[in-house]
Amino acid sequence: MSSVDRWWGGGIVLVSLLVACGRAPEPVTPPRLTVAETAYDFGQVQQGTPVEHTFDLGNGGGAPLTLIDLRTACDCTAAIDGPRDLAPGAHAAVRLRCDTSAAPGPQRRTVTVYSNDPERRALLLALTGTVALVAAADPPRVYLGPVAAGSGAVRVVALRAGNDGVRFLAVEGGGPQLRPHLENGDGGRTLVLDTAPTAPPGPFQTAVRVLTSSPARPVIEIPIAGTIDAATPTAANGAAP
Repeated sequence: MSSVDRWWGGGIVLVSLLVACGRAPEPVTPPRLTVAETAYDFGQVQQGTPVEHTFDLGNGGGAPLTLIDLRTACDCTAAIDGPRDLAPGAHAAVRLRCDTSAAPGPQRRTVTVYSNDPERRALLLALTGTVALVAAADPPRVYLGPVAAGSGAVRVVALRAGNDGVRFLAVEGGGPQLRPHLENGDGGRTLVLDTAPTAPPGPFQTAVRVLTSSPARPVIEIPIAGTIDAATPTAANGAAP
């Protein structure tokens, strides 16, 4: 074999080695969060009946998927059934459970799933349906803001009942800051919140409980927050500030 042939053959081998060494590896697809459904309609339930649904999640990508966190709306809890780290093709589930006591009517309760999917960092899942009214406070939670000790009727809360003859019987709670009582108004029964003359100044969080005749919802608990402001004079005619 001539020197030219040896050079040519060696050159081919060298070029082949260079091409082989420089060849890029097959690309790995990133993790991809998949879900069979993003919303579930639970139909209609009676107020106070908890609703629950399990959403199936999977990893449709080529790299490990991590379920980082869950965040829910009010009155709901969520949990991951299965591992948080999913290999390609693996599955887990998110179980969402919601309380229906506070807010009757059309519902949309959500949980947000956070993951390392680069295309969908946050996935919103929802429960929808209707909650039939039994007994409720409107609003279900009260923020009073700054109010003076000894003020009358700083807030009036409407009490609503369904069609089964529910009666509102009594009220209790309120801590040292509030003196709640029930009254009959033009629109039906109401809860009236007065502040106690001896209410200690400063911010507070408490709850008032309205007792009803309903076996399905015998107690309506209303969280209340505010601040007793010693520098604020009592509002004229008992009006809310």
